[in-house]
Amino acid sequence: TWSTTAVWPVTAIWPRAAKTPSGRRGRLFADSPADPVAVEHRRRAEAVGGLPLPGYAVRPRESAGSFDHRFDAAARADIPSDGTWHTVTVGEIPVGLRTEYLCVPSVEQTVYATLVLSNATDQALLAGPVEVTVDEDFLLTAALPTLAPGGVRRVGLGPAEGVRVTRRTNLRESTSGLRNNTTVLDHQVHVELANRLAEPVTVEVHERVPVTSDPDVRIEERADWTTPEDGAGPEHHAPGTRVWRVDLPAGGTTALAGGYEIRIPAGKAVVGGNRRS
Repeated sequence: TWSTTAVWPVTAIWPRAAKTPSGRRGRLFADSPADPVAVEHRRRAEAVGGLPLPGYAVRPRESAGSFDHRFDAAARADIPSDGTWHTVTVGEIPVGLRTEYLCVPSVEQTVYATLVLSNATDQALLAGPVEVTVDEDFLLTAALPTLAPGGVRRVGLGPAEGVRVTRRTNLRESTSGLRNNTTVLDHQVHVELANRLAEPVTVEVHERVPVTSDPDVRIEERADWTTPEDGAGPEHHAPGTRVWRVDLPAGGTTALAGGYEIRIPAGKAVVGGNRRS
């Protein structure tokens, strides 16, 4: 359960009762613009909006755009009018949590721990700081993204030293066709995973295959990876993204093998050169 809190800078401006006619007491009225006290109060009130935000805090219009939502407080709260930030608990929203591990070994052979959050309620969860604990021990403070009702997002927790990944590639270039008029670039990908943790983990391995709009170029895949669907998961994916999802037991290892062939006319070449990993 995540505690949803609202952070408000508050400066209260109240009329001085001793000089307020009885018919105006209990109400706020703007004093004359020439009144130096009113000018000072207005300056202090507007200065609150320029206060530096607390760590990881994001203004709703920046984090959620035109997203509008109403939060009903569970109880009243007294907030000091001292011109500084105050945290007030508004309510609690149950959020689904699961830990997943993510790696893109073609870019970096490091596995990262992530926290996948899902909001199955009709309440929104705005962007801000989130404190992560493991077995009641504080781990870190991270940035929580805006989580709309029904939304799923991923929060990075940093490198996972207990899960290792290695990647090897091999490229074979040949020709085919009756007159050897087709160049075949056979890319082979080998990924090995090792779980050194004392608990099972789910690892998501991301790879990329080329994409083309040239009708003379064919790309044939040979792997049991899947094509992610944008909007169905916690993040968007670049064109050509492929995903392996692997469940590793504690102390377990596994090897993944895949690849693809690029078939191009002999007179053409891949942008940047044919011989690349």
